[in-house]
Amino acid sequence: MNVLTKSIIGLLCTTTFAGAYFSYTEHQNNRQWEQQQQRNTQYWSHIQSIYLRNFDYALAESLGAPTVSDRQAALQSAIENANLIVQFISSASATTNSQSWPVYESFITNGSRYLAYPASEKEISLNPNQLEQIQRLRKFARTALPYLDLMREKGDRTSLSNIERISAEMEEALSTLDSVSTYGNKAFNEFLYNQNPYIPPKPGTVFAGEATYKTTELAAKAKTFMGEAWNTGADKQIVNMVSGGSSSQLGEVMDFKLSDTIGKPTSPYIATLSKSGHVLQVTRDVSISEEVAVEQSMDLKQAIAVADTWMARWSDERLTIVAKEIKNTSIYLTYIPVREQVSIPQMQVVWEFDRRNGALKNFDAYSYYYNYNKTFPLHPKLTAEQASEKLDSKVNVSGKPKLEIHNSKLVYVFSVTGIEGVSHIYVNALTGAGEGIDYNL
Repeated sequence: MNVLTKSIIGLLCTTTFAGAYFSYTEHQNNRQWEQQQQRNTQYWSHIQSIYLRNFDYALAESLGAPTVSDRQAALQSAIENANLIVQFISSASATTNSQSWPVYESFITNGSRYLAYPASEKEISLNPNQLEQIQRLRKFARTALPYLDLMREKGDRTSLSNIERISAEMEEALSTLDSVSTYGNKAFNEFLYNQNPYIPPKPGTVFAGEATYKTTELAAKAKTFMGEAWNTGADKQIVNMVSGGSSSQLGEVMDFKLSDTIGKPTSPYIATLSKSGHVLQVTRDVSISEEVAVEQSMDLKQAIAVADTWMARWSDERLTIVAKEIKNTSIYLTYIPVREQVSIPQMQVVWEFDRRNGALKNFDAYSYYYNYNKTFPLHPKLTAEQASEKLDSKVNVSGKPKLEIHNSKLVYVFSVTGIEGVSHIYVNALTGAGEGIDYNL
């Protein structure tokens, strides 16, 4: 046997061994993945069965409640469990890789929405229609529970295909039931309307009382703001209004573009202004081909310098940059007002530049103007130490708390550790009440 033959045989053996090893590891990985999916299914169906059983128990309790208040409490418990079920439904496809359950989800979603109606009933007895809908929901729950229990019991002792078969059988069984019916139910529809009556919005509430401008005046303001971005050549350039609209908060708004004397666009930029002369947004029309005006790339420092120049033309209020991000081909800058050392992050102004050539890609000041005429509290009644006493003993505060406007309320922002997924806790600087957390998975 010559050397070449030996080499070929050795190579074949090595390849065969590598292939067998790869097949073995792939099989192991697939098996581990399947086992994990089975465990997820077992856990998910267990949680679902707990909440669904509590849901049915609360409905049964409402039917046998001796007083109106007892019945209302039972129905409220049913609503809470239904809402918990809805939250877990959306996680099923992500954690179990199983098909969706549209009939199951429809039953529980419509049930949660409907139950607020009998829960508001103040009569000693529910009317026949309300009783019928509750019985339908009970039948749904008691039909679905055995299937959920079966998936929970089998768990990792069966295949995914078998679990999916049980899931499909549950959907089929539920599809034969009468769902919650509110069609033509005048009393229910009146109840919904009374919960959320239509209130016609007041037009232009943000800029109410401010002077308004003619279209030609707004065009001049747009050109001043755009500056060098609209200085595209020696030929005569005209700013034209190309579209308009209105909203309940901002009132009338207009879009302006730059064109030559025959109306051909000479810039891809569209500037949107309010009737009162505020620049709300600048976007680029991607349908218009543009020549690269800047032949060199832009770094973060250059982007900030350019944005600061535009900001000086945009508003008399000096804003502070609070976020800088480079993502793919874009540079993002976020500015907010800081008034009397209180940050107001809900009044954001965001810039996006193309880092390849320095061109502006987008300017968005809508968040700033949606909160434009609000009077925010700026002076705390509690010290930071007094506010920290409201925190739970489980959390540890790291760093110095800062004052901030959060959901239009003056809060102390505490950086914390001690609770998984929680990075910040907000405490009302006037009342000491909790105002939420920053939560991350």
